[in-house]
Amino acid sequence: MAIDPADGRPWILLPGTLCSGRVFGAFLDGLAVPETARQPIIMRHPGVGDYMPELTSLCVPGAIICGFSLGAIVAAHLTDRLPADAYLLFGLNPQADRSDKRDGRLSLAREVARIGGAKAMASRMPVLSGPGPSAARALILDMADETAGHIEAQTELALKRPGALSALARTQAPIGLFTGTQDTAAPLASAEAATRAAPSARLVPLHGLGHYALVEDPAACCRAVKQVFTQF
Repeated sequence: MAIDPADGRPWILLPGTLCSGRVFGAFLDGLAVPETARQPIIMRHPGVGDYMPELTSLCVPGAIICGFSLGAIVAAHLTDRLPADAYLLFGLNPQADRSDKRDGRLSLAREVARIGGAKAMASRMPVLSGPGPSAARALILDMADETAGHIEAQTELALKRPGALSALARTQAPIGLFTGTQDTAAPLASAEAATRAAPSARLVPLHGLGHYALVEDPAACCRAVKQVFTQF
């Protein structure tokens, strides 16, 4: 049976590094998800398991868990432990962090602590596509300032997380995977690995979009999710 995203069921939202729940805003507006159904999680814990108590309290049967980047990683690790009706994961890398990313992550954390999230992110911003790259950039930088105080925990989480493929392999929940074809932070091959691991996963490439597809082109993300929802 197809899932109706506007039926009032809870949407549990896990944003990425230096992002808040606002990263999902325009996308959820396009799906007509009621504001009262949106349950954003603050990415403030350094370990995957640290999120279980809050997620367990929110994840009633029928809930949809939607994660982006670091939030998608946390969600992927817990797919076999929560009673969600479906998972929607954007920009997921289900592998353990590569050692060559360590210096860059630590450098970002130090710079965020020194000069703030927006200034630290400004020089690291990838090329943005979609119909409004300037507005997307402004939102990303604003979220980076808003969430700068959590960068230490987010960095530890990113560096120390294990791989999520085994958890994905154990879950029977429907999983939609959405990755921009121009995403260099979590390339399409990462989502393909997750798709192969999870028994009920479906992958939709987001053509021409990058890692921040949710804010680059929310309408394209809506279309992709609606396509997957008809298959659930």
